[in-house]
Amino acid sequence: MNHRERVLTAIAHEEPDRVPTALWGSAYGITDPLYRDLLEYLDLDEPAEPFRVRRGHTVNHYDERILEALDTDTRYVWLGFSDLGGPPADGGRDAWGVGWKRTGLYASAIQHPLADAAVEDLETYGWPEVERFVRRDELRRRAQHLKEQTDYAVVGRAADSYGPLERASSLRGTEQFLLDLAMDPSFADALIERVTDVLCRLLEIYLDAAGPYLDVLELPGDDYAAQHPLISPQMFDQFFVPRWRRMIGLIREAAPQCKVLFHSDGRMEPFLGRLIDLGVDVFHCLEPMPEVDMAEIKREYGDRLCFLGAIDIKEAMQGDVGRVEAEVRERISTLGPGGGYVLAPANHLQPDVPPENVVALFRAAHEYGKYPLDGAA
Repeated sequence: MNHRERVLTAIAHEEPDRVPTALWGSAYGITDPLYRDLLEYLDLDEPAEPFRVRRGHTVNHYDERILEALDTDTRYVWLGFSDLGGPPADGGRDAWGVGWKRTGLYASAIQHPLADAAVEDLETYGWPEVERFVRRDELRRRAQHLKEQTDYAVVGRAADSYGPLERASSLRGTEQFLLDLAMDPSFADALIERVTDVLCRLLEIYLDAAGPYLDVLELPGDDYAAQHPLISPQMFDQFFVPRWRRMIGLIREAAPQCKVLFHSDGRMEPFLGRLIDLGVDVFHCLEPMPEVDMAEIKREYGDRLCFLGAIDIKEAMQGDVGRVEAEVRERISTLGPGGGYVLAPANHLQPDVPPENVVALFRAAHEYGKYPLDGAA
């Protein structure tokens, strides 16, 4: 099989020749310090130009030389915007009006422009004029090149860094917005709708330019859980299901061949059936936590939802090579049978991951991921 066939076969819940692999999507990339370490470890030259012009994120580079060295099966397209959702490198306000402060590698939202807003203020707020951020021709050329000149699965990175929950939280302040959901549902609903309007406009532009060439499109990431869900399933149904249905509907209409990927951290078991009902095809990250029973999740949802991710970026990826190999074998044994699994990190690979472990991760995936799987659970 070629790379694209391998990925699409797995997503279709059939067994390809080997478990496909992915790296450098919106929530499973390589942070900048580790990227530089990998360049040196792989004896590569100067770093690639950052695809994020403002460099305000932890992942600002994308380098196909590394993907080729690791022999991953996916390649990525991005919207072409100059960091609509991202802060400037040294802090300041983003295109949504949220103020950020940088501390080391990470930036935190410290100014929430709608913290004291009322519903009527949402009508006059300066929502991003998305058209002026998008480089349509660049987006179209890249997507077309990957589709027609390579055999990789073409994945569209998320149109914005945050989905409706996280974007509304950054505008309002997380604590206040969670209170709004419970105490002021009319305001919360209106804010979510305005955020969704912007995200849908981004998706429309994305799909108009690149839709015919995409095999998979990532939805804007939204974290609905940590060790426990942040909101109830009922709140998810009330406030967020209609907005996700709206976004997924745009994809289905404009690019019916395109598979839909949804990202959320944390304990997402209460929401997985709802994602399936919405039409989600692929879920990232299936975060390896002590409370997460991956075998049970595979049994209950594995015939309807493809899992991407699941590789522990903490203990496993920070351990020795033997620990990395054991992690790969365990995940493939649990999630690989019958297809429906794309091996990838559960989140961005952090600076404390040794570069040799990144190479070992994908080498082990190729070695132990051949079908029929040996000793699969």
